[in-house]
Amino acid sequence: MSNWDLMMPGMGLTAIGITGVTIAYSGIAHTFIDGMHALTGLTLFLGLIFLAAGILEGGVSTSNKAKATTLVILGISFSFGLAALNFNSVTTIPTFAGVMLIIAVPAIVIAYVTMKMPQYAKPVSIIFILAVGAAIASYVAFGLMGPSQYLVPPPVEEEIVPEVPVSTAPVFKISILKDSSMQGNPDYDPDMAQVPMGNVIEWTNDDMAAHTVTSAADAGATFDSSLISPGDAFRLDTAPLELAKYDYFCIVHPWMTASFELVGEESGERLAEGATATDPNSVIPEQMPIETPVIPDETQVPEVPTETPVEQAPIIPEEQVEEPVETETIVSIPAGSSLPGCEATDECFIPSSVTITTGNTVTWTNDDTAAHTVTSGIDVTPDGVFDSSLLPAGKAFSFKFESSGEYPYYCMVHPWMTGKVIAE
Repeated sequence: MSNWDLMMPGMGLTAIGITGVTIAYSGIAHTFIDGMHALTGLTLFLGLIFLAAGILEGGVSTSNKAKATTLVILGISFSFGLAALNFNSVTTIPTFAGVMLIIAVPAIVIAYVTMKMPQYAKPVSIIFILAVGAAIASYVAFGLMGPSQYLVPPPVEEEIVPEVPVSTAPVFKISILKDSSMQGNPDYDPDMAQVPMGNVIEWTNDDMAAHTVTSAADAGATFDSSLISPGDAFRLDTAPLELAKYDYFCIVHPWMTASFELVGEESGERLAEGATATDPNSVIPEQMPIETPVIPDETQVPEVPTETPVEQAPIIPEEQVEEPVETETIVSIPAGSSLPGCEATDECFIPSSVTITTGNTVTWTNDDTAAHTVTSGIDVTPDGVFDSSLLPAGKAFSFKFESSGEYPYYCMVHPWMTGKVIAE
């Protein structure tokens, strides 16, 4: 008769082992993939040993209980086997089949020996147990087809980074001076640089604070370094730029302002004083030599025959039309306007709203200690009508309004500063 004391743990271990192996190789729980399947395989093997020993104790049982137990084990095995094949997400089906053969072959052999030659059942079982244990240990340690199967991660291909060609253009160095983050100290050296066209400008941050190098005319659209950490540098290739004067500033410390002027390296072209990047065509034209007029000798002047004068009709003077006199309206950028709060009293520009006659000029004077801009537009969006670029302390900017209309403007560095010009 069958020994149910052996069959019951055998059935439990077999079911647990089959479930674990299936989960491991189907990829449902990736925790099991790298080694736990060996443990579940060993559990399955031991369960089959106990089950076979319990069923075959005293000979092959033909009772209904033994048949029912066999059908249950076969059903579980085939069910999980089909699930493993259908839901498999790894490419180790041959490995899984090999593990199943390692379990099935000893179980069949031990069952046959126990039935036909029970006196050899114990030594044969010990031999198979030791052999299977050594096989599983070798498989876990070295892999079925070599270490590269699952224990050793696949080799990672090195990404080939294309080499960036090193620029051979001359480098023009500009230093961001130490302690330039403190207002009033020198900031850039040189503060006004003349750079040959095609050179690479390199700003080196020699200060202990982070700074930026940002084009002032368009708030960084032409060039912007973003934050330059202490000791780092920012390079700007001037080849794509045009001959012009470029003002720049530090966004973090807006009182730090400087400029560089691109000049022709060979032609010696020079920019007109006050030309900016928004007016790149303001190059001083070459002056043509003035020819001295040749005065003929008096002896060579032919005599004009004297004729009887003809009475001319009296000239009636035309009515004189008075031309309009151009006027200039002054708008002050007052001290302290760089700090928020002036917008509450509408005194960021004084006066904040001016009404002029079309054709007249408005001049903004920077009476503050910080740099500002006078940029036409609204909601921090320039409309391109006029722009002073960065206006240092003590400087002024003028614009002549040729067309009537309302012209709102603001400071690009301090956007709470707004004003308006009405041309009638």
